Amino acid sequence: MTPWFRIPGGWAVNLDGSNASLSFSLPRVEVRSSSAGWTSEAFFPDGSRAVCAPPYPGGAAVVMSEALEHARRMLAAIPAAAAPAE
Repeated sequence: MTPWFRIPGGWAVNLDGSNASLSFSLPRVEVRSSSAGWTSEAFFPDGSRAVCAPPYPGGAAVVMSEALEHARRMLAAIPAAAAPAE
């Protein structure tokens, strides 16, 4: 399971496994609370960003799961040269 960490206004996960509340590392997914519900955004190694899901009125756990899966699919589509070294 990928660990999510609390950040101001929501939750974040650094896909390298580092603590997202202490550092910003790419790739990263953030979910934030808004008046329309939860919003999510992914940040990729090539510097691009993408909204993972429209505002979701349900609970944080569902949007976290959906955002993480969407970001992983998008990350897999990035050419290998732009992907982080393992």
